[in-house]
Amino acid sequence: MRLAFFIVPLAIALMSPISLAFGADPQVEKRISEALDYVRNNPTAEQEVTRHPKKPKQPFSRLFNISLSSRAYLQLMTDPSKDQSSSAMLEKVADYYLSHKDQIADPDSSYWAGEYHSAAVARFGVNGTVRKGAISRDVEKKFLAYMVEFLNAWSRLEDYDLSLKYNTYYYWNSENHWWQELVTSWGYLLSLKEDPDFKNTVLADGKTVQEHYDRTAAYLKEHMRQRAKKGFLVEISSGGYAGRMHSMYLVLSEISPDQELRALATKTLDLWWTFWAEEQISVEQGGGKVRHRELRGLRPFNESHQSQGYYYFGLGPYNIDYMRDKDAFRWATNYLYLLSAYRPAPFVRDILEDRKQAPPYAILQRRVGKAFGENAAELKELRSAKNDKLANATAMTESDPANGVSPLDYKFYDYDNGGIAKYSWVSPNFVLGTNMRPPIDVKSWVAGSAQGWWHGLLVAGENPTYPERVVPTLILEGDMMGDQYAIQSKGSFMARRLNDAWGKGRNNEQYPMGIYVSKGLQRYTKVEPGFIFIESPKAWVAVRAAQTDFLRSDEILTRGQQEEGSFYRLRDGNQPVIIEAAEQGDYANFDAFRRMARAAALVYQDGTHRYESLSGSQLTMFDDRTLPMIGGMRVNYTPRFAYKSRYVSSDWDSGIITITVGELQHVLDFTAR
Repeated sequence: MRLAFFIVPLAIALMSPISLAFGADPQVEKRISEALDYVRNNPTAEQEVTRHPKKPKQPFSRLFNISLSSRAYLQLMTDPSKDQSSSAMLEKVADYYLSHKDQIADPDSSYWAGEYHSAAVARFGVNGTVRKGAISRDVEKKFLAYMVEFLNAWSRLEDYDLSLKYNTYYYWNSENHWWQELVTSWGYLLSLKEDPDFKNTVLADGKTVQEHYDRTAAYLKEHMRQRAKKGFLVEISSGGYAGRMHSMYLVLSEISPDQELRALATKTLDLWWTFWAEEQISVEQGGGKVRHRELRGLRPFNESHQSQGYYYFGLGPYNIDYMRDKDAFRWATNYLYLLSAYRPAPFVRDILEDRKQAPPYAILQRRVGKAFGENAAELKELRSAKNDKLANATAMTESDPANGVSPLDYKFYDYDNGGIAKYSWVSPNFVLGTNMRPPIDVKSWVAGSAQGWWHGLLVAGENPTYPERVVPTLILEGDMMGDQYAIQSKGSFMARRLNDAWGKGRNNEQYPMGIYVSKGLQRYTKVEPGFIFIESPKAWVAVRAAQTDFLRSDEILTRGQQEEGSFYRLRDGNQPVIIEAAEQGDYANFDAFRRMARAAALVYQDGTHRYESLSGSQLTMFDDRTLPMIGGMRVNYTPRFAYKSRYVSSDWDSGIITITVGELQHVLDFTAR
């Protein structure tokens, strides 16, 4: 672990947790101090319990929970004079859930502030590590009583055992929900097992809180090891849900008394920031992503880590002026980051610096995404078992197709044959990338690894706080599922719609396929028959429609999407679309690039599209959904390595990850115990 000591800026109360790691950039601490000072003076107001946005018959307490819990923790950490107020806020949360126990079991509400609850009790309860007894004892006991009720609903050791049988690649729900449930349960168990009045509590399953704690902590460790070994998170580079994963890792690294658990959480955060650093453009992560829900990835400022990117690295828009224009509640989920002692490892910044003069490079990662097949013996065994939770979860997915959930047993991953090769080409001014996967039916994929698909091109813009984008996409309301597949070699990219049905009344063929071009590129864009050319100041782009052409169709966009860009629909949405991206220095001038892109051979014969790309590799797709080819070879979706790039390397399933920047090497060892 990296050592840290606490400093106290004059502008912040004595309990400020702002820390300065030895050798850290003082500008990082200045940015965090300014942001923390701002939120202390502009804290979130209490939010009301409303109706669920997608289930109108059901209450929705998430925002109420977050608003009070986060503000209580902020005050406890920065202003002892408000301890009574902070205790009252926590009491109000506990009272609500104890009197509305049905809401405790609601996965959309109860654990979305679990990190604040766990950290508050660990640091300010009767055994507080920062300031004992700052939370009044009567309130703490009430909150602990709520924690017991939560654990009776959510701490499910039999599910952990089932997940361990599959190397932790079984979830009852999506990855971020599973992880929130687990870490919240762990934090509550930590609070209870050390409390003089609750340590002997026996939960509804007849097991003690200590036994639940030990088995939950063991599961968390194995989960983090497995993710590092086998391609990292299955919600691949998710723009929205990464923030929830970060919060869970942060609370583990902040309050765990188990040094092994704390170290694994810290290394996981460092690995996440490493992957981000090697393919970010203006703080946004490039390359293939999933769970960019409801086409949010078409617009800037859509990724939850972007505020941290500003705090840690000074990138992106999230300075004080930007914050002043936002609703105070939006920053409630940032409090934990601002109050944390965690700082990304120095090699993350080294990667950012090295990239300024690095030649273009490829990133290739073997990822997990396929579900166990219909005929897999393991899945047959599970289906035949009398497992109420599995049956209930399956019924839930089949009854809710409108929310973008695929009607399949998506909770069991085929971790040996995950089926995804994440590929990015990183050049000084752009990142082009995709999650390459075989064109098999959508029902073969785990929903969390196929929903909200995003791939395409991010280009450095004239505004340094966000990148411009060229995105192959379908246009629809709600979420997409398994809608495209693609292949790529360097700066040459070929994608195609998959006309799969994934829910009642939902078939990808009914949605228009085309290219979304962000507004900052519009004045550099020229549409010609079968082509879109973009002569931007930072990079040159050619988009080609195979066997068809483009129709500008902004009218099918939402108002917000129209404000940020334009959509060029393929006249025949079943045909492939090609992107070629180049740095300006790669060709004598733009006309030379344009001529080369126009002249590149594209042959369609007997159901086969063969494209002689500008990268020098032939890209081949087949109408019958035969496995695509690059350079005459079938794509290998299961290479022997987990990670391979200029900066990161690791053999598949090894857990030993080497990070190389220049002459220096750093090892993240997830096997150490």
